Amino acid sequence: MNAAVLTHPQAEALAARLAPFVDAEALSELAVHVVDTLGCRSNETDVDVLLALALAVHAPTRGHICVPLASIQPDHLVPEDCDPEQVTALQLPADRPDWQARVQASELVGDTAPFRLDAGSLYTQRYHQYEHQLAANLRERLVERRTPADSGLLADGLSALFEPRTGLDRQRLGAAMAVLRGLTVISGGPGTGKTHTVSRVLTALWAQWATENADGVGPRTALAAPTGKAAARMKESIAKGLPQLEASAEKALPKGRDVGDLSSFLTELQPATLHRLLGYQPHSPTRFRHNRDNPLPHDIVIVDEASMVDFALMAKLVDAVAPKARLILLGDKNQLASVEAGTVLSDIAGRVTADSIELSAGFLADLANAGIATENIKTVAPGPQDGVVLLTESRRFDADSGIGRFASACLSNTFSADEATELLTTSDDTTLLQHANNGLLPKDALACIVAGTRPYLDTLMRGPNSGQSLTEHHREVLVQFDQFRVLAAHRRGRLGVGGLNGATEAALKERIPGFAPAASDYFGRPIMVRRNDPVVGRYNGDVGVMVHTTEGVLTTAFLADGGVEYLAPARLPEHQTVFAMTIHKSQGSEFDHAFVVLPEQSSPILTRELVYTGVTRAKNQLTLLANTAVLGEALSRTVRRASGLRAKLWETS
Repeated sequence: MNAAVLTHPQAEALAARLAPFVDAEALSELAVHVVDTLGCRSNETDVDVLLALALAVHAPTRGHICVPLASIQPDHLVPEDCDPEQVTALQLPADRPDWQARVQASELVGDTAPFRLDAGSLYTQRYHQYEHQLAANLRERLVERRTPADSGLLADGLSALFEPRTGLDRQRLGAAMAVLRGLTVISGGPGTGKTHTVSRVLTALWAQWATENADGVGPRTALAAPTGKAAARMKESIAKGLPQLEASAEKALPKGRDVGDLSSFLTELQPATLHRLLGYQPHSPTRFRHNRDNPLPHDIVIVDEASMVDFALMAKLVDAVAPKARLILLGDKNQLASVEAGTVLSDIAGRVTADSIELSAGFLADLANAGIATENIKTVAPGPQDGVVLLTESRRFDADSGIGRFASACLSNTFSADEATELLTTSDDTTLLQHANNGLLPKDALACIVAGTRPYLDTLMRGPNSGQSLTEHHREVLVQFDQFRVLAAHRRGRLGVGGLNGATEAALKERIPGFAPAASDYFGRPIMVRRNDPVVGRYNGDVGVMVHTTEGVLTTAFLADGGVEYLAPARLPEHQTVFAMTIHKSQGSEFDHAFVVLPEQSSPILTRELVYTGVTRAKNQLTLLANTAVLGEALSRTVRRASGLRAKLWETS
């Protein structure tokens, strides 16, 4: 780092202090520029204080909302592939109380200054405002009780919509909670019935609306998700479950209203990305059209895959939901958090666990009126727990299957590497492959990847079957491609996404005549969109395959509403080859066979949540490439993201 580029009076000292952090990518040049400029405009010359301010500026790019000055460690600040020697070179002040006192005394820190110190954590003013605003909005909504228009109809409806079962039905509890609360969080692992529950939530809410409205389609309802793919899957799931819902919904509706009216309401719902819902403005990307002063015009807002929503976006979403509207968040609190800053869903769920359910006396009375059995629920003071339910029974895979048992064990603090190895090697639906420890993909792993990947290419190269249209053929190719995916922990390196994509292309080229991968666009190339583009209707996470039109022109095919949509490669938003993708990017997806690749060496990114997220993408078959020791380290490490949201929500409850 060159001191000559700095304008601060103590440029030499500041450059020397910050250079190791820049070299290790624990600070960006932008963060350095910000504190250099602010230091010049103020009287701040303490380089340790300026280091703290720079870390606060850079913190959100590492997933943190703030910098806890007393506990932050160098390895919390660096990217996944940082050289260990660079981490060792990062020296933070040894006397943390003194560092905090010096930061507090700076004129750049305070209520109206660019930075805030709150409970020992340093924030930029912007993120402190996000946290304060989000915590206040969430607390207000989490404790808000709603009165149903017809409590008897609600009780009858829940009985009709959910099959009788012994003990507490958490899905039924979640549906009742969504009707009786202003904010509801329904969290659960893959296949635990979140969408099943939401279809019934919508039915119960529609029935309550219909008791007071003789005309109209239904309550104004928005369905949204962080990505276009997740939004589309939400619509598909609701449509797929509609016949079963219609068979049980009649008793849930008020007299004079029939199932056809409900079906019309559900069918007409059009899920959107959160950016589209809030009103993305290209000329002002950080400000949406809808906000507190111009709230969303909806009575109900339901957000799927809420664990993927970053802190800033969640703050803006909650702020934009009208005070009298219901907000329902769906997701898995145990999954990886957003690629951006924050762990919002986990923070909201807070102390709620799957072991028992604790609710306030007032809310228990509301539930009893709705026909929910409450005898085994512990009574506590009113608090955020009244708006949170955890679904625990997976229907994607049997709890006794290898995948199911491994997924459950990943959430345990005591799951060891030896136990993981035994489980993976003794179950019919799981396979553990070991690294060759030479930085290369082992031969057995490459063979497995080729076997999982080539079916879509064989079909594509074969062409349409007799009587099959080209569109039907392309749909078959797309469906086959989504049956298998390689999921990597890292983006870079031979065992990261880039290296795995290259190795897969080379192996398929050797084995499949006519397959000729190139530097950019080519026939058969699978791609994933990396940036939202409302103009062309493609969104971050959308997956397509490059195919030929009838005229032999290269185009990109995407699955859409039971058919196929096409887009010329030249019109594609930013995209990448996707034989392999990061585990982060796979959130919300499911594959018949998931091939999860952990690196040969341990790194800070390897956590229990990352392994759990990768494993739970598999529906029927899981293959894990990992060294036992590295797997054990990953299972013993949890995501560490600095945020004060959980404390603000729960410690004052």
